[in-house]
Amino acid sequence: MLARSILALVCWCAACCSASAAPKNVVLVVADDLGLTLGCYGNKTIKTPNIDAVAADGALFTHAYCTTASCSPSRSVILTGLYNHANGQYGLLHAPHHFTTLDNVVSLPARLREGGYRTARVGKFHVAPEEIYPFEHVVKGDARNGVEMAEACRELIAEKGSRPLFLYFCTADPHRSGQFAKTGAKPNLFGNESTHAGIEERTYDPAEVTVPPFLQRRAISRGQDHDLRCRTQLALHRAQPLLPQAWRAERCHDLVG
Repeated sequence: MLARSILALVCWCAACCSASAAPKNVVLVVADDLGLTLGCYGNKTIKTPNIDAVAADGALFTHAYCTTASCSPSRSVILTGLYNHANGQYGLLHAPHHFTTLDNVVSLPARLREGGYRTARVGKFHVAPEEIYPFEHVVKGDARNGVEMAEACRELIAEKGSRPLFLYFCTADPHRSGQFAKTGAKPNLFGNESTHAGIEERTYDPAEVTVPPFLQRRAISRGQDHDLRCRTQLALHRAQPLLPQAWRAERCHDLVG
């Protein structure tokens, strides 16, 4: 339902703006594996002032749900407005899974391109085939570095012309990484194994991390979960500077219209 609402909202905005003198640009930001660990949703520990500011200036949804608890399938739903049994992307794209979208599906970037929009994507993609998702521009940037991604989009955003822009901006944070700590419970490092240029590093005290109610509260798992949540929050903190960084560029005030 959430994906259909996103698709309908983006297409509605594009349709409404197409008849105006100054059509609006659209930025769709997707974080990877992000739940309600945000200040705007009441978390007192995590520091996400930029996302909180956007939420305060717009609409904050409290009853919106992902249709599929898996990466590629959920992304295909967001970009098509169709449930997975309708778009064919039942599972993950990579490795032996090898699921792809059906050839007859018309995706969001295809519809917006038909409507006169420039279409671009940066960061994590993880759906296929590319001809079903025909983004005109593929911007290179480290999906673990929101600042780098935003800077890579600056020239495209500032480009003059009559065609509005649809930018699909997808960070890989706070998704887990392929690296693990070598001590203790050896938790996943969530991309925190190295520093990221332009990102202000923040350290969280495990004792202050809020453990969500759906996780076990046993003492033996609580320490492990605190460590896990700390690493997740560090990854999320890395993702959230991208919002003002992207919108400060020339013409970017239109991107939230």
